[in-house]
Amino acid sequence: MNKHKFDLVSGSHLNNAGNVLFGKKNPVMLKAAIFATDEKLTFLDMQIFEDNIINLLDIAEQYIFKNIHWANEIIGMECTEIPEIPVAVIREALANSFAHSIYNGSTYHEICIYPSKVTIYSPGTYASSHKPEEYINKNLQSSIRNEKIAKMLFLSKSIEQFGSGFKRINSLCKDAKIKFSYEIDEAGFTFIIHRKKAGEISSNKINVTVNVPENVTLNKMEKLVYQLLSSNPQYTREELAEKTSKTVRTIQRTLNSLRDKEYITRIGSDKTGRWEILK
Repeated sequence: MNKHKFDLVSGSHLNNAGNVLFGKKNPVMLKAAIFATDEKLTFLDMQIFEDNIINLLDIAEQYIFKNIHWANEIIGMECTEIPEIPVAVIREALANSFAHSIYNGSTYHEICIYPSKVTIYSPGTYASSHKPEEYINKNLQSSIRNEKIAKMLFLSKSIEQFGSGFKRINSLCKDAKIKFSYEIDEAGFTFIIHRKKAGEISSNKINVTVNVPENVTLNKMEKLVYQLLSSNPQYTREELAEKTSKTVRTIQRTLNSLRDKEYITRIGSDKTGRWEILK
């Protein structure tokens, strides 16, 4: 490892930022639990993990996805499993939790899965003077508590862009028709993702073809995807979803619409093919 890179090492040893990111000494603690009700009373499972941030991000993500609802949907020509909470929302919330925490405080990271919500708790006082909704509605610079940790998480693509976490989460949650909120106290910051009821999560076929009249116009989403495909016809649905902060489901609807309106067509298979621009 380059000892000058992000100052994660001092001499031949990891410094504090390098140790919490990659090391084994003084590991970060994560508590994860599933509760039977929306109160912290009866738990169905409880685990304590101690590891570095890079490993805990994967552990936390897998714990959440293992214990939430999934639905089978036909997207394009494939049957795909879709989680009730978009993958990108969980990853963004977890990465920002670890990036902005205080690591010498009296509390530790915590994930709680309740019947109606999933909460992600980050130790330490809120790192910014701006409220989360201000980051959503404005283009503000990020307030970074742990610059070296945040930079490494950004370079590893755990964080998409500095200062855009709440804006990206808001877009994805709107697209998935789920709500989120937050709580701030002296000990830490809690991000709350409100879950749908089990009966509201159903499988949907979204590869429906409709007849579109001539001289149609493109909506905002169609224009954005059309511009991206014009720059790179080999973008996958997943890559388009990441770049637009939308779900794969919405991207597939948009691709279907562009194809029906004869702006694009698919050449080759879904996995190895590409898009061809027709107009």
